[in-house]
Amino acid sequence: MLKTSLVLAASSTSLAALLISPVLAAPSDFIGTWVNTNSNTTGVTRLVITSAGANKLNIEAFGKCHPTDCKWGKTSLVTYSSNVQNPNTRYGTASYNPGFAQTLLTLDLKGRNALSLQNFTEFTDHSGRQNYSLIESFKR
Repeated sequence: MLKTSLVLAASSTSLAALLISPVLAAPSDFIGTWVNTNSNTTGVTRLVITSAGANKLNIEAFGKCHPTDCKWGKTSLVTYSSNVQNPNTRYGTASYNPGFAQTLLTLDLKGRNALSLQNFTEFTDHSGRQNYSLIESFKR
């Protein structure tokens, strides 16, 4: 009876740990085309993330422009895990410098088909425009 109770307790604990564990992801889980959930955004409209080989990634961002979205170009996407031994990645960063501003994008996987993007833009062209930050949601 005691042995059965201990086995059940251990099984319950293992199951509970699985249910409350954070999202586990490999760098390849970022790969795909991500579309902003806000079709009226004035920021980033779409992200295309591709493999660069050996767990390295490239990202191409598109910003809201008229009549078609502006292509920001391709750059590296660096992924991060919670510690040095953990191969599971959930976060990423990429930076862009189109000549008039410095932009840092931070990405946070929210599951297989959801992504949060925070955009930090600093204007470097002495235009007087206010630096800004946006948080936007994307779906695959």
